Amino acid sequence: MRLRDLIRKVRACKTAAEERAVIAKESAMIRTAIKEEQAHYRHRNVAKLLFIHMLGYPTHFGQLECMKLTASPHFPEKRIGYLGMMLLLTEDADVLMLSTNALKNDLNSDNKFVAGLSLCAIGNLATADMSRDLAPEVDKHLKSPLAYLRKKACLAMGRCLSKCPELVEDFVDRVVSLLKDKSHGVLITVVQLMTQVLVIDTRNAIEEGLSPEEETPCRTAFLRLVPTLVKMLRNLQTSGYFADHDVGGISDPFLQVQLLTLLRMLGSSNEQATEEMNDVLAQVASNTDSAKNAGNAILYECVQTIMAIPCEDGLRVLAVNILGRFLLNRDNNIRYVALNTLSRCIAEQKQHELNSGVGESTNNAMSALQRHRTTVVDCLKDPDVSIRQRALELIYHLVNESNVESLTAELLNYLVLCPTEHRCDICARILKVVDRYSPSDQWRVDTLITTLTIAGREASRNVQSATVVYISRASADIHAFAVHKLCKALRDDDGSQHGLLSVGVWCIGEYGELLMQPYQYVPADGDQQPITFQAMEPMEIVKAVEQLTKRHACPDFVKQRVLTAYVKLSQRLSHDPMASERLQKLLQKDQTSRSLELQLRSCEYNALLHATKGQRLPRLNQPKASTDADLFGVTAESSVGEGVSEGVVAAAKEALARMPVVDVKILQKRLSADEFANGDDTIPVRRTVASAPAPSSGGDLLDLFGGEETVSNGPTSAPAAGPSDLDLLSDIFAAPAAPISAAPVVNPMDLFGAPPVVSQTMPAPSNPMELFGAPPSTTMPASPPFDMFGGSTAPAPSATVSQDLFVTNSMLGTKNVVLKVKVSFTSAGQKVEHLATCSGFPPGKY
Repeated sequence: MRLRDLIRKVRACKTAAEERAVIAKESAMIRTAIKEEQAHYRHRNVAKLLFIHMLGYPTHFGQLECMKLTASPHFPEKRIGYLGMMLLLTEDADVLMLSTNALKNDLNSDNKFVAGLSLCAIGNLATADMSRDLAPEVDKHLKSPLAYLRKKACLAMGRCLSKCPELVEDFVDRVVSLLKDKSHGVLITVVQLMTQVLVIDTRNAIEEGLSPEEETPCRTAFLRLVPTLVKMLRNLQTSGYFADHDVGGISDPFLQVQLLTLLRMLGSSNEQATEEMNDVLAQVASNTDSAKNAGNAILYECVQTIMAIPCEDGLRVLAVNILGRFLLNRDNNIRYVALNTLSRCIAEQKQHELNSGVGESTNNAMSALQRHRTTVVDCLKDPDVSIRQRALELIYHLVNESNVESLTAELLNYLVLCPTEHRCDICARILKVVDRYSPSDQWRVDTLITTLTIAGREASRNVQSATVVYISRASADIHAFAVHKLCKALRDDDGSQHGLLSVGVWCIGEYGELLMQPYQYVPADGDQQPITFQAMEPMEIVKAVEQLTKRHACPDFVKQRVLTAYVKLSQRLSHDPMASERLQKLLQKDQTSRSLELQLRSCEYNALLHATKGQRLPRLNQPKASTDADLFGVTAESSVGEGVSEGVVAAAKEALARMPVVDVKILQKRLSADEFANGDDTIPVRRTVASAPAPSSGGDLLDLFGGEETVSNGPTSAPAAGPSDLDLLSDIFAAPAAPISAAPVVNPMDLFGAPPVVSQTMPAPSNPMELFGAPPSTTMPASPPFDMFGGSTAPAPSATVSQDLFVTNSMLGTKNVVLKVKVSFTSAGQKVEHLATCSGFPPGKY
């Protein structure tokens, strides 16, 4: 079967299965022909194998047939053999070594086409060993009188030098002589060979530990050819029309591109070479027509060369303007390479200015690019995502102090439309821009809040943390602005922006009291209409935070921050009873949560709040605490119901016991032991209640408390040594006093030892000014007023006497009130005096 018949059969197949059947059948027939050594059909079989290889089917079984065809004396068979060898074999194939002798024989052939075939095979498949063996033969063709062989020899030599870099220095002189060739094809291949030699030489220098910019013998030889290369490029710009080399009205664009590439490599580290090529680069950039694709290719390579060499600033501005024109082109490929080149060039220039310490000039690539800022921003709206990404990279390099607000607004607009996987990187870059070029604190906070509002779900923890830091370090006015704006953003959000929720909840918990005051500000974008945030009620603030946890998508880490915000708000909104009560219920809600962290926070926060409330004295309308109540006024029975754990109570007891402060409770415990001191005249008093009331004598002061009392003097000696009542701190740090053989006092709040009123229950006092713990006052019968300080008229039996004291603290806020009370009276002919000191009043009130 001939090749055309196989192609016809394959095209006639309607399904892939039919095609596979045809190929399998034909491959089997080719294998049979190879096995039977059918030499007259060998070239036909290899041609069919090439077609089968193009379709993607395996053809490795025909590699040896290609080797046999290359050794054929007939040119058609040799041509098919070399073509099959270059397509079906790779440089890793073992059978390739068998072709070395055939290649050497063909290189010495008198037929230039046969020698050309061998040079093409060497240029495509030569290995390191083949290059060493065949390099001398290729070198002979570099001096061939035929341009056809010289250009092919240049390409083959490039392959040999890339495989054997140690041969580079031996062929430098040969390359220099070929640059004067008159043939157009030879010039292109020689320039390509010089470029490849420079690349290999630079790689060798790096491997030897030398700097890439350090001149080597090869580079030095090529630098002497820069004037020649510049002259060739200028001739191509000024030469007339040549039909053989003209492409779209551009004279030999391929050679111009190759020359510009070689000049870029030579001038990148040599100022003298750069000065020689400045004029021709300006000529190429100015005279090349950009209406055709060939002209755009030359201009792009010219821009690459200008940006790579240390040329003048005016030339760089010209290059940036060329790339700016590329951005207006309809072709996305041209726009892409323009954006990519601008980003790379601006980044390199910034790095150079940073290393050299030179400030930004008014006539450089950066300032020139600012003129094309609008065009770059318009690329963010391009439908092609690759164009948008390159424009985004370029905008980051364009930002400075003068345009940070406008470009950041464009970045935020693009953040709304960009793919989700790019939002994290854009948020991080916006943070860097804001951190470096922010004009004011309010603008910085506003930008970061807007970023979290748009991409709070994708923003990294660094963006959230930076927002919190900037808010906390700002002034009080920024605090009010941030908390109002975040509260509004939380109410408008659907709960998906987790970063916004975290920052917003923290800010409300930290500065929630500022929401109860209205706030007004003028935007910085030129709009003079002020924006006003209305004041919120405490319950509205609590409901705004509570609403976040009711959303189904609210994550646990946001709920944890909400619990912390509840605790902070319970102190900042403590003046509102409804809000405080609601916050307490919300804190207790998660005590049975499935999340261990939520449950732990809820229990700890509740215990903390109850411990803080336990330090307050009981109110008047509460029942009297039992005798075994602790310093918090909490008994063992009531502590369970109120939610205060025994550990919290014990810790609070220990903390308060170590504090060197005298409290009213301590005075109650001292008085319960009935220890009163009155200097050297102090005597213990024992009280007994008579079984039946006796007629009032009218002069006994004890009748003030509605009972009759018998005072027994006892021994006249002084009592055992013990802590003095004047030193109320002694019972905290000293050992406990010895028990006194006195009857226990039923009412611990009675400083003067009066028996309790049996007819009613005395509530525990909560007002520290009620020093005596007396029962509620009753209306006295009409009688002359009783003067405690010198009066002689005694009250009627069972009557209640109350004395109102008005005390003014002249050092309010500096020192607390401390009262010393002394009462003296005569009972049964004996003088009795009581002295007591009361302290522990709430600070700041008395």
